[in-house]
This record gives sequence, structure tokens and C-alpha cells, in this order.
Amino acid sequence: MLNVQKACPVVTRTPDRRLEVLAFIHPLAGRQFVRGTIEKGETPSDAAKRELFEESGLVCPDPMEPFGSALISPDQTTWHFYRWHSTGLLDTWSYATKDDHGHIFTFFWHPIDLTLDESWHPTFHEAFSFFASVIRKR
Repeated sequence: MLNVQKACPVVTRTPDRRLEVLAFIHPLAGRQFVRGTIEKGETPSDAAKRELFEESGLVCPDPMEPFGSALISPDQTTWHFYRWHSTGLLDTWSYATKDDHGHIFTFFWHPIDLTLDESWHPTFHEAFSFFASVIRKR
């Protein structure tokens, strides 16, 4: 049995002192946070940076801050979370992926204190609940 694990880079910003996290709209799968499978021989940290670049075009210039792992349902996959607090990013942009059949992802910022609605897959509700609670404590 394979031990598939995910890396989730959580990009944050604080315009007007309100903490927000980066999210995107997948044209076929709704609202999501960046995340992807950790490849064989890859560290979770390296996977987080790679996934951020592949899905958004962003290059994180600094080491990302690790802030925990959680088992995310329905298959209890281990997700490793890393944070990059950014400055100067646009409010919204679109990015044509090169490894996801060329889909165009539309990025936006979601306030950390705003609950996710039904347009998000339940898996992302779970991930958000975990990382939002950790970030709020810091």
C-alpha cells in the first residue's frame, strides 16, 4: 500500500490588518487551496514550494514556516502545512497550469475569520479548520 502524503503551502497576507489566505478556483473542481502530492525522494517543504509554483506561478523566496501536519479525510491522508507570509501580491490573478491539463486557475484571498461555504469541497473545509486554528494561535 502506498503512503501518499500531501504538501499544502499556505500563503497569507494582512491588508488592512485582516489576515487572509491564498485560494483559487479550479474550473472543474471549485474553490481550493494549493496542495499536492509529495513525490518520492522529495521533502514536504520542497513539495510545498514546488506545488505553489506549479499551481500559481509564485516562487517563495524564503524558507516556508512549517506549522504542522494533519490527517485529512475521507482517506486520512497526511497533509503537511507550510506558511509563507507574503507582501506585494496582487488581489487576484489567473494562472495557466502546465501540469494540470493547462487549466486556468483564478486566485483570490479568503479571510481567515470567514467560514468556508458550500462551494468548497469538504476536504478543504477540514484543511482550513486545521491551519486556520494554528495560524490564529500564532
